[in-house]
Amino acid sequence: MSWNNIGAFTEVAPGHSVTWEYSWENGQDMGLQLAGPNYPTSIIAPGNLATLVASNQGKQLLGFGKGGGAMVSYVVTITNTSNEFGFHNLQGGGVS
Repeated sequence: MSWNNIGAFTEVAPGHSVTWEYSWENGQDMGLQLAGPNYPTSIIAPGNLATLVASNQGKQLLGFGKGGGAMVSYVVTITNTSNEFGFHNLQGGGVS
């Protein structure tokens, strides 16, 4: 299942990175998830053509819920590899 437009819009300076952590209700394990930058076209000025790269995709074990099921959160790093400021939040989905 894909998802889009998650989280607050975040600005990333050229050459800098931000790390996101995201999860589902009660730390539900949704299997393999991949996330990348979602460009909020409504707030980006025409001509602002930043390149944002997703890396360091990960899954953190938070503990175990009732019944012994794993509780997890997911992480991703977004890096601005361009010379312009980049604005984004997240989009992604599961792999089956």
